Formats: sequence, C-alpha cells, structure tokens
Amino acid sequence: MKLRTIHVGVANRGVWPLEVMGSDERYEPVAIVDLKDEFIAAARAKLNRPNMAAFLDLPSALNAVDADAVIVCTPTATHAALARSAFAAGKHVLVEKGMTTQWSEAVSLVKDAEKADVKFCVAQNYRYHSNERAIRSMLNDKSHPHHPGDVRIVDYVHHRYRPEPRTLNYPYAMVWDMGCHHVDSLSCWLGAATRVTARSYNTPWSKYQHDANIEAIVEYESGAICNYVLTHTATINEWRVILQGERGALRTYDVNGVQFYPTPTGGQLSGSAPVACDVPPVPRSERGVSDDFFTYVTENIEPGISGRRNLNTLAVCEMLVRSSQQKRTVEASELHII
Repeated sequence: MKLRTIHVGVANRGVWPLEVMGSDERYEPVAIVDLKDEFIAAARAKLNRPNMAAFLDLPSALNAVDADAVIVCTPTATHAALARSAFAAGKHVLVEKGMTTQWSEAVSLVKDAEKADVKFCVAQNYRYHSNERAIRSMLNDKSHPHHPGDVRIVDYVHHRYRPEPRTLNYPYAMVWDMGCHHVDSLSCWLGAATRVTARSYNTPWSKYQHDANIEAIVEYESGAICNYVLTHTATINEWRVILQGERGALRTYDVNGVQFYPTPTGGQLSGSAPVACDVPPVPRSERGVSDDFFTYVTENIEPGISGRRNLNTLAVCEMLVRSSQQKRTVEASELHII
C-alpha cells in the first residue's frame, strides 16, 4: 500500500518530508501547498516532479487531488486549522511539532481526529535520535553495564542564541515550539510528570515581545527531579543533558554520543572517568517519524508520537505555562488527559 500525501509548507521544516517520503516507495507525494513560488519550485525540484500539482491553500488541494494523508509543516499557530480541514476531508494527518499552542486546543484536536476516524501524529523527532534511543535502552535494562540505577537527579539545559523571533511571536512560544521536544524526551526516559514549578523571563537585549526563556523544576512519578532550562536569548549556545542515579550518570549533547560516569568508589571525592557508551546507528530521526506514521495508518499500531499520546508531552508544556503565568506549582492532576 502507498500513502498519497499532500505537503503543506515545503520550506524549512517542510523539507524533510519531501526528502524522506519522496524517497520511500511506501509514500507518494501528490500535491504541494505553499504561498511562495520559490518554495514550490524548490519542492518540485527535490521531488524531481516539475509538474506536481501545487496550490495556495489546503482546501483547494483537497478538492482537486486524491490523497490519503496531509503532512503539515507550517508555523505551530496554524496547525489546528489545517489539521481540522484535513480531518473534515477524512485524511490522516502528521503535523510538525508542536501540535498546537494551547492545551485545550490540543485536547480538542485529538478528539476531532478520533471522531473523524483518522490517524493523527506529531513529528516529535528528537525521541528518534540515536543517543536518545540508546539512553532509553540503558534506562530500561537494569542488567546493562551502563544502567545508571534509579535516576533521581536530572539536568536538561538548552541555551539557544535565537535573536530573531520569526514565527515565535506569541506567548510561551519557546515552550510550545521547542520545549515540547525536551519534555517529550524526558517523558520517554522518566515517565509521567507529577508537578512543575516554573518561571519565564526575558532579557534587556531581547527582540521578543513575550518572554523567551524559562526555567523550571519538573517532578516525575518515578521520583526524578529535573532542573529544566530553555533560553532563546542566550549569548552562548549550550545543550547538555545529565541523568544521575546511584550507579552512575548518563550524559549527552555536550559530549560525543552518550557517556557513562560510574559512581565514585573507595571514598573518592572527584568523579570517575567517563566511559563511551555503545550508541547503535539508526536512520535519521525523521525517518523514524515517517515509519511510525505509516505503520499507524496501515496497521493501526499506535506509536508514541500519536496525537493521543502526545497529550502527555503537551500536558507538561501546559504545566510549564500555567506555573509561570500563575507563579505557583502546578499539579498534573489539574489537567484532564484523555
């Protein structure tokens, strides 16, 4: 079976579906939707389809072309309306992260997809990175030589130099557009979050109208406590993730691959020398997204990136936002996750 796809938004993050699905015999791109002629021309060239049907809006494409699924790679704030247009036409939908910019909208979208009896996925591709998969495997295997034990201390710090707001021009855009990746990864490793205490802020030199930075303590059912930091107005880019347990620590992003630090023994006060972990090669992360979406549509095997399961990720995003807005700790029990 082939999935015939309409691609909405074919520049920037809209390029990877053309590259991945355009080279996969299970997919057949049948139409492009974009507002800019140069993006349409580039997409046609990438697909080697100079005469591929192109449209300025999704309804026109849905009316003119036979398709099975719609791939949406537009700014996050536009995802909900485009997904609903596709649902109404009975099409399966894959949207780029984040699903949307509001918790209530996300819950509504998942319900709408279920009512339309279509499959709905969100392209949270970080969970498919080789280092993230390796960490998940080590955490789940207590017999693994690099299993850190019962993780209790977590640092997830991502300082980004992103001086121009571009499409991140709405409140808490850093959470819904980028933070969703981080908390999705943390959920893969640590399970469900129970409470969040967060504060957002801006810097005097920021060009962002709204706060562009956030810091939080995220607590998990497992007992892990995460120090979470995300900034868009940093001067120095820095990305580091460390998970520490009684047997050792796992570290990634600011080191090559994944490193394991054994717990010091014999009264040592300094840390033990790190050990390089085995990180099996995997296809590009977006290929994992594409594979799971195809399997979900054709075999009804629900992946972690399904809209319904992605609500667990967006619930943490919502807790980050509420905590910052209301200047209080927010409990997961305050949200009703379907």
